Formats: sequence, structure tokens, C-alpha cells
Amino acid sequence: MRDDVNAKEAIRSLYERYADDVYRFALLTLGDSTTAKDVVQEVFLRAFRSWESFRQNSSSRTWLMSIARNYMYSELRKKRTERKWLAQNVVSEAVADSAGKIESMMMWQDALSRVPESYRQVFVLRHVQDYSVHETVEILGWSESKVKKTDQRAVAKLREIFHSNYGEVMPLDAR
Repeated sequence: MRDDVNAKEAIRSLYERYADDVYRFALLTLGDSTTAKDVVQEVFLRAFRSWESFRQNSSSRTWLMSIARNYMYSELRKKRTERKWLAQNVVSEAVADSAGKIESMMMWQDALSRVPESYRQVFVLRHVQDYSVHETVEILGWSESKVKKTDQRAVAKLREIFHSNYGEVMPLDAR
């Protein structure tokens, strides 16, 4: 019983610190706020269930994001549906905060919907969520070189999209 109390307290604390990060990752990956909220609930439920097996080799934030990624992939595989990134009328809060204008948000929505899912994931984790390369490696389960290469390709592709479609330079400072 005492272990359950400790786990509940730990997960409650993690929820308060990282629920917004998990939500933003799910929203920017799936494009649907209702589904993103469901992901947050499921991630913290799974974290509670597996608390005793958490070896703390990685940060708790990275661990939670890995749970989120794995859950989202398993759900997408089950449904076998093609999804659209950022469904109509859903505007990314993170991009909204960064871009500042509705027009810019719409351009971001369009540009990100045009790149492969792997590019979106890496770009969102690195440039919107501000995760380090190492944290992104842990979340995605990729090699460091794959994360760096995918990030470079994502930034290049997004720059190309902004230039060719809008005649503008990409509004966020991509690393």
C-alpha cells in the first residue's frame, strides 16, 4: 500500500510538471486536441502502472515522452488510419505563442502538414518543445546521427516550403 501512495505522489508531481509538455507533443504530432488530452491521461496512467520498473536511467520527462510516443504509435497502428496533421480549425498553441500572428500560424500549420511524420516529430521536439538532441534520441529511440540528420532535413524542407509557398523566410529560428 505504501508503494502505491509513493507512486501516486510521484506521478501527481510529474503530472503537474510535464502534462503540458506531453499534451503539446501529442497535439503537434496528432493534430487533434481531444485526442491529445486522451494521450495525456493514458501516458500518466501507464506511468503509474510502470512506476516500479522505471529505472531512472533517463530523466522522468524523457521517460514520459517515450511513453507518449509509444502509445501514439500503437494507437495509430491499431486504427490503421491515415491522419492529417493539425485537423481543420486546430491551431497549435506552441506555434501561436511563437509566431504571434494568425497568418503565421496558418502558414506553420500548412508547412508542417507537408513534411513527413518523422520530420514533424523531430522538429516539434527540438524546436517547439526545445528538447536537446540527447533527449530527442531517448524519446524517439533513434540514434543521435538519425535525429541530427532528420532535424537538418526537416529544417531544410520547411525552409523550402516557406520560400516556395509563401516567398518568406521560415519565421522561427531553427537551429
